[in-house]
Amino acid sequence: MAAKRAVTVPVPEARLRKLMRARRVATQSELINTLLAEEEERLRSHAVLRENAGTARTRDADDRLP
Repeated sequence: MAAKRAVTVPVPEARLRKLMRARRVATQSELINTLLAEEEERLRSHAVLRENAGTARTRDADDRLP
């Protein structure tokens, strides 16, 4: 089992509150977990894009209306 670690960084409270309101979250912990999950998803998406780079064919990108 991985050890749990606490990370402490100085962040202005006004900045936290602004993000919390924008994200409609009630706690700082919820905000941090949401931001971390989004970043993990972004990294996964980029990895998939890198894996598939150059594999699309011209006919796959035909965006004309039928």
